[in-house]
Amino acid sequence: MKQTNQSTYQLLGFDQNWICVLHDLIHFNGDHDFNLDVFLNMEMQANASTPTQEVKFDIREIEKIKTDVSIYFGVASPKNKYPIYRDFLHFVKQEDYNNLIADSSILSYSSILEQAVLIDHQCVISAQTSIGFGVSIKRGAKIGHHNKIGAFSDINPGVITSGNVQIGNACEIGSGAIFKNNVIVGDNTFVGMGSVVTKDIPPNSIAFGNPCKVIRKNDIWNIQID
Repeated sequence: MKQTNQSTYQLLGFDQNWICVLHDLIHFNGDHDFNLDVFLNMEMQANASTPTQEVKFDIREIEKIKTDVSIYFGVASPKNKYPIYRDFLHFVKQEDYNNLIADSSILSYSSILEQAVLIDHQCVISAQTSIGFGVSIKRGAKIGHHNKIGAFSDINPGVITSGNVQIGNACEIGSGAIFKNNVIVGDNTFVGMGSVVTKDIPPNSIAFGNPCKVIRKNDIWNIQID
C-alpha cells in the first residue's frame, strides 16, 4: 500500500472550541490530509467540542516539539496565549512560530506581520498597518490604515478600526467594537463587544459602551511583555 506524506501542525495549549477553528482554517486553506499534534502545558482533559464533525488530534510530550514543523497557539485570548508562550519558551522561540492566514482575507502589500499571527476568514488589513507577535484577528474584522496592534492581543469578530488606531499589548477587543481615527488603547485592556471607542482608553482597563468608557481596572490579567 502506498504511503502518503501528511503535513503536521503543532498546537501549543488546548481550547476545545479554538482547536476546531484552527482545524477548519487549515482545511479551508487547501490541506485536507494532515495531523494535529497538541502540546499541553498543564494537566487537563483535552476533548474537542465537535457536535457536527470529529476533529482528530494527538497529545504529544513537550520534549517532542519540532521547530521545523508548523507551530501555532492552540488557544485564544491574551490571558491564555502569553502564559503558554512563557511555559514553552525553553523549547520554542518567537521565530519558530508560524502564521495562519485564511485565503479569504485581504492583507495590504505594505502591512507587516510578526510571528504567531492568526487571521481568520474575510478580514481586511489595510495599508501601513503592523500586527504584533501572537495576535489573533477573527472573522470579518476590518483593520484600518496605519494601525498598530500590540503583541498577544485578540481582535474579535466584526471589529472595525479607522485610521491611525493603536491597540496595545495583551488587549482583547470584543466583537463588533468600532474605533474612531487616532484612538490609542493602552496595554492589558479589555473593550466590550459593540463598544464605540471615540477617545483614548488607558492601560489596564475594562471599558465598554457607546461612547466607550472605563468601567473599572482590569484585574483579570496584567501581562508585562519584555
